[in-house]
Amino acid sequence: MPYTILLIAPETAAAQIADMLRRELDSSVEIAPNRRAGLAALRRGEYALVLLDESLASADPETADIIYQNAVSAPVLEMNFRQARAAIARAAHERAQARAAVTASLHSELNASLAGILLESQLALRSAQPDQAPKLRHLVELAGDLRNRLRAQM
Repeated sequence: MPYTILLIAPETAAAQIADMLRRELDSSVEIAPNRRAGLAALRRGEYALVLLDESLASADPETADIIYQNAVSAPVLEMNFRQARAAIARAAHERAQARAAVTASLHSELNASLAGILLESQLALRSAQPDQAPKLRHLVELAGDLRNRLRAQM
């Protein structure tokens, strides 16, 4: 992975954001659950970016200053992890709704096409020659089976 990001935030707040950063930025993410662990991590290694929960920074401004000093060349961004988690959850919900809408639309289109195939094959079966009837009957069965399976999926 090209770079490492340090998240200084409680584990519960940081886990979802860390997962998103790993996925979206193809980066390594380390979580420090508190200011002390964050300082220790900064002393041990180098990071491309340090994300600091603003509630931790505002709770102890002196330690926040020390974090800024120990970050060396890594930019330190204070952020509201609660708002970030809410935004991620909202985006996930919107993606799920979009997938559901696409799925419903696709089901509808397929169902309409299958209904047309079934109707046309039934009409063809009524006027079929005796040697064509078994094939058309099979086509009617297949179309009916597909339609029933599609309906069961909805």
